[in-house]
Amino acid sequence: MVEPISVQRLSDGEIALRYRVRPESLYYSGGVDFERVGDALRVVITKCAVGATCAPMAKSVIALDNSWQAEVHLPYNGARVIVAHTDGETQVYP
Repeated sequence: MVEPISVQRLSDGEIALRYRVRPESLYYSGGVDFERVGDALRVVITKCAVGATCAPMAKSVIALDNSWQAEVHLPYNGARVIVAHTDGETQVYP
């Protein structure tokens, strides 16, 4: 599971999801893919090979710094926000 994950409401129609990017030499996170599933917004953090084309639906809006944090802005309509990972799924908002 990717940790920590924080979610902040930016407006009635948008949230910011911030997560830690694990430092790796062969892969990086370019952002997230997302879909509406029932009453939830399901988010999958992308893992892209270095040097390969990577086109996540929502790209990080901040440059990686020493804290290795990425932030994406997502459409939001009041649904639960679930992050999918290899261990399963975790509700991160509300």
